[in-house]
Amino acid sequence: MDIVWFGQSCFRLQSSQAIVLTDPFQPLPPAALIGIDIVTISDRNRRATLQDVGAGRIVDGPGEYEIKGVPLTGIAAPSAETPEGAGKTFIYTVVLDGITVCHLGRAAALPTGSRLQEIGQPDVLLIPLGGTFGMTAARAVQLASQLEAKLLVPMTAGQASDTAVLEAFCKELGADPNALEARVSVTATGLAAQTRVALLACQGNVPGTAQGSG
Repeated sequence: MDIVWFGQSCFRLQSSQAIVLTDPFQPLPPAALIGIDIVTISDRNRRATLQDVGAGRIVDGPGEYEIKGVPLTGIAAPSAETPEGAGKTFIYTVVLDGITVCHLGRAAALPTGSRLQEIGQPDVLLIPLGGTFGMTAARAVQLASQLEAKLLVPMTAGQASDTAVLEAFCKELGADPNALEARVSVTATGLAAQTRVALLACQGNVPGTAQGSG
């Protein structure tokens, strides 16, 4: 499976089973939209700004789904974009090529109890940092440890303060904040025994490029 970041909370997850696109709210390069099977929406209030994703199946809320043989679960969580997390964002967990990926949307914190158990133990965690829709470095590190994911992929909103949050996050986990990758390829057998951070450079001229400009 290949993971490419297009800024903010938008990722393209390309596997042999299906192609998933998350939160395509901003203009994207045409290549990002080719062959999309599943589109996940973490913020229903922004659905009006959704790009045309062709025949892709749109998922915009909690529940258990199976699309093209791909299991996907959506869970509601407090949003970082509203005062004291009063609003809702949606966290999605999807299994592609035997790899469990969790997209935390714009979560201020993880749900607790049985709803946290629905997330399970993801292999890959797409985690929001800084800005108006992300977490502090300390909270992100804590949640990453709690979920025991093997690969952590930060997403940022492109605000000036995001750089400091990203650097603090990398420092805690022993990662180089300047080591950017255009994409990260993941296999079920190739996941590292210890947690690592993959910093993706934004692909295309898209807002929200705190990890690097495309």
